[in-house]
Formats: sequence, C-alpha cells, structure tokens
Amino acid sequence: MKYTFTSQEGKKEEITPERWVWGVVYLDDSEFHQFGKDGVFHQIREIKWNKVKMFTMYKSDDIKRRIDLLVLPNMQVFHFYRNVHAYYFKNFKDTVKAYVFGYKIKGTKHACYNFILPDDRIVISDKNNVDLPKLELHRE
Repeated sequence: MKYTFTSQEGKKEEITPERWVWGVVYLDDSEFHQFGKDGVFHQIREIKWNKVKMFTMYKSDDIKRRIDLLVLPNMQVFHFYRNVHAYYFKNFKDTVKAYVFGYKIKGTKHACYNFILPDDRIVISDKNNVDLPKLELHRE
C-alpha cells in the first residue's frame, strides 16, 4: 500500500512503508501511527507529546513484533534513522539503515538508545555512539 505525504510546502508524494514504523497511544487510548489507517504518512513532529502514554516501534508487516516504550512526563522521546557504512562493504556508498529510538530524562544525563539493525536484532545502549559495524551488519 502507498501512503500520501504532504510536505510543508504542500507538495504531495507517495511513500511506501518502512520495515519498522512508529506509533503512539495517547492517554485516552486513541492511537496515532506513522503510516495511518487513513492512507496518510505522518511525521513525528505531528505527535501531541504531552498526551502520549506509550511510544511503539513495530514491524510494518507484523504488529506483534513490537517494542513498547512507556512514556513518563520527564522523558524526551526521540526517533531517527542512522545510515551506516560498514568497513567490510565493497563500495563506500553502500550503507544500511538502522532505526534509532529511545528517550532522555530531562534535566539528567540518563538516556536509552535502541538500535534496530537491518536483520531485526535490537541493541540497547545508554550511548548514542555505538560502533554498529562491529555487529556484522548485513543488508535487509
């Protein structure tokens, strides 16, 4: 299925779902997903963070494969992608995508980073600078 993304400038684009996608459950138990049931691709900035009780990363083809993060008022949740070039890739332009999400506790140095690798392994660290190529990354 294709989803419609509308840029801030109003330009429309068709998007295919990623392997892993995010969703949130609000305090009233309503849900909001990166790839909405309405056929719209949503950006993370659209989330109403002050009303979120759970942030979830799940496989787009199997919602039972998921990682749930309970959100507390002092948490700053983040989600981004990291394109990684491993030293053993033949071409320098070859990269793999890792999904990165987690949280920081406001006013402290405490953080939790979750890295979802191309083979669906999950690495959890309190640091953002994990040397991912040491984990023998392979293409999806």
